[in-house]
Amino acid sequence: MTPPAEGWTSVALPDDWSKRWSDFSGVVWYRLRFSVDEPDRPRDVMFDYWTLAGAVWLNGALLHRDASLVEPLSRSWNVTRLFTLSAPLLRKGENELLIRVSGLAGQQPGLGSVTLGAEGELRAQFSRIILLRHGVPMFGLALSAMLGLFFFVVWAMRRSETAYGWFALFALAWSAYLLNQLVESPWPFATSGQWARGTILAFTLACTAFFIFMFRFAERRFPRWEALIWSYFLLSSAILIFIPEERLEAARIILSISFVFLFLAISALFLALTWRSRRLDYIGLNLCNIVVLAIGVHDLSLFSGLIPGTMYVSGFASPLRAICMAVVLAWHFVGSLSRVERFNADLVAKVAVARQELAQTLGQQHELALAATRMEERAQLTHNLHDGLGGALVSNIALLEHDPARLAPERFLAMLKELRDELRLVIDVSSGESGEQRTIVEVLAPLRRRYGLLFESCDISCRWAIDELEDRTLSSRQSLDLTRFVQEGLTNVIKHSRATIVDVSARGEGGRLCLTIADNGRGFVAAGTEMKGAGLDSLQARAKRLGGKLTARSDPAGTHLQLVIPV
Repeated sequence: MTPPAEGWTSVALPDDWSKRWSDFSGVVWYRLRFSVDEPDRPRDVMFDYWTLAGAVWLNGALLHRDASLVEPLSRSWNVTRLFTLSAPLLRKGENELLIRVSGLAGQQPGLGSVTLGAEGELRAQFSRIILLRHGVPMFGLALSAMLGLFFFVVWAMRRSETAYGWFALFALAWSAYLLNQLVESPWPFATSGQWARGTILAFTLACTAFFIFMFRFAERRFPRWEALIWSYFLLSSAILIFIPEERLEAARIILSISFVFLFLAISALFLALTWRSRRLDYIGLNLCNIVVLAIGVHDLSLFSGLIPGTMYVSGFASPLRAICMAVVLAWHFVGSLSRVERFNADLVAKVAVARQELAQTLGQQHELALAATRMEERAQLTHNLHDGLGGALVSNIALLEHDPARLAPERFLAMLKELRDELRLVIDVSSGESGEQRTIVEVLAPLRRRYGLLFESCDISCRWAIDELEDRTLSSRQSLDLTRFVQEGLTNVIKHSRATIVDVSARGEGGRLCLTIADNGRGFVAAGTEMKGAGLDSLQARAKRLGGKLTARSDPAGTHLQLVIPV
């Protein structure tokens, strides 16, 4: 942090110390001395740049210090600074500026030109440089990012327009590359070398995406070329990621030159493919490629040290190129819309012809739908009669057959009222009438009472288990379907199973009702029937209307029905 007492040597600014010490990464001090006759008159001093980070002292007083003078270094390589020097910092006679520069080999370390002038004399020049180095690149960055996002949305909405997707990737990657000229903080990278790797990665990705974009824009596909380009990009990425720091600069230069030449080759190929075309969007893209190539050659020469300075024009030319590309793509989009409009005009004529045929077809479908509705209503009425009235008749007949002598007149009257209630319920549902919602417990309670007496008279033990259902409600139609489901399941036990034990379980599991009817009877197979027929069809239909799933299992050891529905 202090300058050496000896070892000074004269250099000309701008200075790149890698030309003297090619492998040196570290700190170099620069000392500039100048004479002042009138220290009361302020002076302006302008530093074109220093690479990468630095600090400035005037006569031992600190004028400026970058945020980070050690890795990761601040990035001042493209930053011009202007300071006003006045008393008491200025001295009469000889004054001394000391500049401490932290730089890395391979990244053109050193100090740019330093200009001294009267107060206000350098303001215009400084403003012009700031505009070129920061204002214009910032505008280009914003424009590229905006176009990238815009055409990404266009591609996302129309996946068939792959050219827009590739251009969006190119514009976003190029925006990331332009950050290299604007960002002074080393974040988010841990070292300056990682910044350099990331910059070239963004550059190679932008070039690769632009190559594929040109193929798609020309409405061509070259699988081998594209596979070769992507393979080279992946190879370049691997080299940039894993190459040692001491070889990074050479790799950056070689890869940058190779992609420029690849750009030249693919631009020539695009020109050959579109040479005979008079489409303005093709002509515009060819002209844009020529401009981009010229910019690339200039900046690459500057980057590789073939020409002096740090005034890269890629940021300056990015807005112009972005506008040109936007015009080209807009023209292409308008052409696509024109083709779509012509197609629509042809389509309208065909639609007019198809409309009459569609009207006839819709009429036929309407008649078929009415017939299907009538059939569905008949099927639903059949299921309701089968499960409700039919089940009640079967259960009461079984009770009469079992012990008619013990049947009291009151019980016989209750049986007739039950049949009346079942018939009224079928009529109400068929006519569209509905009542209020009921809890599942309220739905199952009458069934439990009715079938408890019935099973008791038939010497069948019926066990009920109801859990976690007090606050679960169903609509009137759902209540009916659940009632019919339980009625049909229990009626089948009486009709076919010859069981001695029946277990009915209803429990809430999360947002579902799990209803199980299990008996120890002989099952469907032993009863001489298969698991089909009106009864099981009715159960399946009601499970479907309830939005649930029915699982049926029957063997000589018994029958197990499980219904799971959301509640």
